[in-house]
Amino acid sequence: MAGFELSAFSVGMGYTTDFLGHIDIDPGLNEAERAYLSAFSLTRRYDRGKGPYYVPSNPYVDEPARSTRDYSTPPAGQPGLWCRWVSCWDGCCLSLDGEEKIYDPVRWLDHLIHHFLVPGAEASMSEEEVFKDFTFDHHLEGLVIGCRRDNKQLFTIRVNDNVITQEVLRPADPRYLDYPPLPYEEVIDRDRARSAASKSGGARLRSL
Repeated sequence: MAGFELSAFSVGMGYTTDFLGHIDIDPGLNEAERAYLSAFSLTRRYDRGKGPYYVPSNPYVDEPARSTRDYSTPPAGQPGLWCRWVSCWDGCCLSLDGEEKIYDPVRWLDHLIHHFLVPGAEASMSEEEVFKDFTFDHHLEGLVIGCRRDNKQLFTIRVNDNVITQEVLRPADPRYLDYPPLPYEEVIDRDRARSAASKSGGARLRSL
């Protein structure tokens, strides 16, 4: 992953972080690319024994794992169990999905770029049917800013000509560790709680 040094940051772990911004994609994703990447981000990326690119036919219904270990182990080469980068409806950009704790956002973005999007991407050499309509010709540019809740570290994730770089705008400050949420953080938390309750209610209705 040329272009950045992850050790300068503490964003690999799942700290509550607020993100703002998006990464533009040119040309935009086609229907096949949007559908696959949506299913990819909706499914828990555990080792199903079917290859790293496998997604279930219905990403909203989880498949049983062969063992507890399998359910907690991502496929070889994938950064973790959840990819939180999602495309917009038109496929013209990527952004983070707003979940409370997002693990390894930089490694996941690098994974998407170099496995599915750019010329010479790993999946372009795959013979899997799901990639037959992928174009592998995308150019990514953009900026996402993150602010960690616990220590107020402010940092950027920037993509320029498909290369990811990072920068700390404001260093972590341990004095904030015991502070209550800021007003805007309380609003985000309320909206997140409402969204979670709505999703839970929908799941209950589908199970009836």
